[in-house]
Amino acid sequence: MKMMKKVLSIVLALAMVVTVISMNPTEANAKVTIQSGKKITLTIGKTEKIYVKQKGATFKTSNKKVATVNKKGVVKAIAPGKCKITIKVGSSKATSKVTVNLANVKITSAEPISVNGAKLTWKKVKGAKGYYVYRSTKKNSGYKKVATVKKTNATIKNLALGYTHYFKVKAYNAKKKVSAKYSNLKSVKTYKLVWSDEFNGTSLDMSNWTYETGHGQGGWGNQEFQEYTAGKNIKFENGSLVIIPRWVQQPGKKDEYTSTRIKTKGKREFKYGRMEIRAKAAKARGTWSAGWMLGDGTGDSRGWPYDGEIDILEAMNGGVPQTIHCEYFNNQSWSHGNKNYQTGLTQAQCAEKYHTYGIIWTDKYIQFTVDGVNKGKYDPSIYNKSIYDKVWGGEFDHPFFFILNCAIGGNAAGQVTTDGWNLVKNTATEKVYEDYFYIDYVRVYQ
Repeated sequence: MKMMKKVLSIVLALAMVVTVISMNPTEANAKVTIQSGKKITLTIGKTEKIYVKQKGATFKTSNKKVATVNKKGVVKAIAPGKCKITIKVGSSKATSKVTVNLANVKITSAEPISVNGAKLTWKKVKGAKGYYVYRSTKKNSGYKKVATVKKTNATIKNLALGYTHYFKVKAYNAKKKVSAKYSNLKSVKTYKLVWSDEFNGTSLDMSNWTYETGHGQGGWGNQEFQEYTAGKNIKFENGSLVIIPRWVQQPGKKDEYTSTRIKTKGKREFKYGRMEIRAKAAKARGTWSAGWMLGDGTGDSRGWPYDGEIDILEAMNGGVPQTIHCEYFNNQSWSHGNKNYQTGLTQAQCAEKYHTYGIIWTDKYIQFTVDGVNKGKYDPSIYNKSIYDKVWGGEFDHPFFFILNCAIGGNAAGQVTTDGWNLVKNTATEKVYEDYFYIDYVRVYQ
């Protein structure tokens, strides 16, 4: 009887256990519930955690080359592609889908580098093999690939003039997987030619230019030797205006120096834009080839230097700077009356072949260029308000006109010797030396 009671007790206990198990299945056998992270999209190097309702979950990736996962369920993106993360709790499992993309590119700058070119710069994207550059003249449509590069910048040339060009960039990897989205948008506006003198004729176009003649007060401000003439010291050759500095020696007489100085004042005056002078300088010792601009008088009625001066080309024995003059710098002894930016050229190099000297003049700065390469940048924003008014306001915010001339001797051109001069006449009563300053064109783009 006691034995029967024991057996009955054991049977009843087992029945209760089975009942409990059938009524309350263990957590280990329940279906895995992903609370967050069922679908994950990452860029390389980024992480995201998968959260599971049940405890004791394990995680495994289907492709470690695309994404890894640790025992806490933290997924890390490795390379572009897709994979699955398997989550197991006991005998139950579920999956999380992972997509890894290259990060979107961020363009940091876009600037014009010539009248029809632009340079873009962007931040490096981790895992990128290279970058695709897209362009359109419409902000929201029409983008076409215009460049494929492996560095973090691109120079886009031959853009149509007079348009705003919009740019976007995508990164790609070795398998040509690209960024999921375009980069941020940047634009560059190309210039349109608004005026030029190409000097293709046989005489000076007087609708553009006026001769300045004589010795000028104080030798044109620099104790220069030459007298400027009206038409006696120019010629036209192979599509270029040629200014002729001339030096005449006669026994018993004072040496004579003549040259040409022309200006567009009152005829062609411009405020802001890209100005270019393509020229080949004179090489003779003591000559000073120049292509420059002066304020038209509307900025400051006191005249020079208060009304501003921009020297696009100056080639002389002492150097080849690009320069501005204004009230502030012309009262600073350390600046020698101006603010210079060196081109890296010598007078001999300027005289050897044509170079294109230019400025990009905006309402914020003046960028000097030589052959399309940026040189010095005059940026008045670096000064405080009290100085700003003397380095920009009234000085470089109004129209300017062009001047082309070739000076001889004086404070800037220096000592005149026969080095580099061409002896064109040699008689007992007279020696005549000449040199030549060639100007192919003057152009203004806005």
